[in-house]
Amino acid sequence: MGNSSDQVLVLDDVSRRFRTGSETVGVLEGLTLSLERGQRLAIMGASGSGKTTLLHLAAGMDRPDSGRVALAGRDLANLPEPDITQLRARHVGLVFQDFNLLDSLSVRENIELPLWLNGLKIDRDRLDALVGLLGIERLMARLPESLSGGEKQRVAIARALIHQPDLLLADEPTGSLDQTTAETVLELFDRVARETGATLLMVTHNREAADLCERTLHLRHGVLHPD
Repeated sequence: MGNSSDQVLVLDDVSRRFRTGSETVGVLEGLTLSLERGQRLAIMGASGSGKTTLLHLAAGMDRPDSGRVALAGRDLANLPEPDITQLRARHVGLVFQDFNLLDSLSVRENIELPLWLNGLKIDRDRLDALVGLLGIERLMARLPESLSGGEKQRVAIARALIHQPDLLLADEPTGSLDQTTAETVLELFDRVARETGATLLMVTHNREAADLCERTLHLRHGVLHPD
C-alpha cells in the first residue's frame, strides 16, 4: 500500500462473533483490509454474510472480538466511546439503504446536520456546488416525507459528503430504489465521489454499484475473496 499516513481505514485480522442462545456464530474471521485516500472498494456478499457488520466495525459503531481497527490513523481500541463518536462524526460519511433522513428537518437542515454536529461553519460555496452536482437545488426547503426515494438518496449523499469526510461508507445505497432510479443515483454517486476524492467503501448486492469501484471483493463465510 502506501505510507501509513495515507491509510484512511485499516482492519487487521479482525474477527466478530455473536451469541445466539447457547451458540456462538462467527460472522467475520481474521478479516484484513486497508484503504488509502481516494481508493474505492466494493464488497459483495449474500444477505447475512457480514457486510453490514464490517461497515459498523469500520465506522467504530461496533467493536471486534479480536484484531485491530484504525480510522483516520487512530486505533479505535484505545479510544473511549465519546472519542470514537467524535472521530466518526468528523471523518466518516454514511449512506444507508433506508436513507436515515430526519423527518422533522428540511432537506437543507438534513444536509447541514454533520456541520452542526462538528461545530463547523457552513461553506455556502461548497454546499451550493454539492447540491448543484446532485441536482437537488429545488428541494432544499422541503421535508423528506415529500420526496421520492431517489431524491432522498441524493439528499443523503449530500449529507454524507458536506463535511468533507476522509471515508465514505455506503450500505446498499441503491437497495431501496427501482432500477431506473438506482441507475441515475449510481451515476451521480460515481461523479460526486470522483469529484470530491472521497475514499469509498461500499457493500452491495448490485453489480452495477460495485462496478463504480476500482476493486471488488466478495465476503463469504466471514472471509474476503478476490472478485
